[in-house]
Amino acid sequence: MSTRQALLEVRDLKTYFKTEAGVTRSVDGVSFKIERGEVLGVVGESGCGKSVTSYSVMGLVEPPGKIVGGEVIFEGTDLTKISESELKKLQGNAISMIFQEPLTSLNPLLTVGFQISENIMLHQSVNKKTAKQRSIEMLKKVGISRPEEVFRSFPHELSGGMRQRVMIAIALSCNPKLLIADEPTTALDVTIQAQILRLMQQLRDETNASIMIITHDLGVIAEMADRVIVMYAGQVVEEAGVYELFRDPKHPYTLGLMNSTPRLEETRTELDSIPGTVPAPSSMPDGCRFHPRCKFAMKQCVSDAPPLLELKSGSKARCWLHVEEEVSLVEDRKQGTSTAVGG
Repeated sequence: MSTRQALLEVRDLKTYFKTEAGVTRSVDGVSFKIERGEVLGVVGESGCGKSVTSYSVMGLVEPPGKIVGGEVIFEGTDLTKISESELKKLQGNAISMIFQEPLTSLNPLLTVGFQISENIMLHQSVNKKTAKQRSIEMLKKVGISRPEEVFRSFPHELSGGMRQRVMIAIALSCNPKLLIADEPTTALDVTIQAQILRLMQQLRDETNASIMIITHDLGVIAEMADRVIVMYAGQVVEEAGVYELFRDPKHPYTLGLMNSTPRLEETRTELDSIPGTVPAPSSMPDGCRFHPRCKFAMKQCVSDAPPLLELKSGSKARCWLHVEEEVSLVEDRKQGTSTAVGG
């Protein structure tokens, strides 16, 4: 077990949305830690709560969404309890985010240079000239070959890969302690993807920054992450070191994700698939939320919601298959789930 101090600790986070159909539990009791200098991968299908979790950490959840429970502890301070002005001092400074869609995240009416300089001047005591110099330096750092020209450009004049690099330049401009990357390589070609990932690895190596990378791409997870949490239907269903996760996935959902991913060393006429779809957050099934899609489902899975079990391997899994090898319960058992498998 690592003795490094956790930079971020999320405890039992609940983020709900009020809709006409009722309350949508997008994030429902999520807990995890990120240590200093660590890369945490967050993986799962669309709609599992990955992005809402990241927005909750950043303090960017807006009505009709609301954090209704839990804690987000950053360097000893619960971000859910501080004022909006205190939170804004951290956003883009100590905690930065690379958003999924750079074209919609960048202001189309302002030049790239203005948007980078604005973030630098907002958080650091520098004048406009110094901010411009640092902005151009950041554009160079993210691999943009014509930084002075791009500094004067508007977002729509740049390619998707260039806009993503600009987003990273903004995110890194104040040397954040925690970088949250929400699908940072979506819609980019593989060459640009590799460059973006190398850039984030370089940030970690140079500044000991922590990174939370959110993706559905297991290849990105294998390339970047030290540790991984797998999310399904608003909950963490598995947590493990990256090598352990790929070597011996414990949750049937994780196994399904692995089997549906192509591998270079295998020749298959078709990939496996997970039957069904992720349940709507407003209508979760009883018992285990994955049981309607799980080929290992038992009678207990239909009626009893499994807790997150800490296993002898050090992994955690929300599955009744592993109850006999549990070390301890990470969460209190609920709905009378104290019976063993088959009991």
